[in-house]
Amino acid sequence: MSTRREREREAHRREILEAAGRVFARKGFAGATMDEIAQEAEFSKAALYF
Repeated sequence: MSTRREREREAHRREILEAAGRVFARKGFAGATMDEIAQEAEFSKAALYF
């Protein structure tokens, strides 16, 4: 059974991946930046690394 923290972490991971997909679709993989992905996901840039 997963804990609340694990479920939240997985939800954030999905949100970040979905945001990255949207940015990649618009800008291409090489044109995307971590700042743009963070902004799209509504997370801080630092949060993307955790």
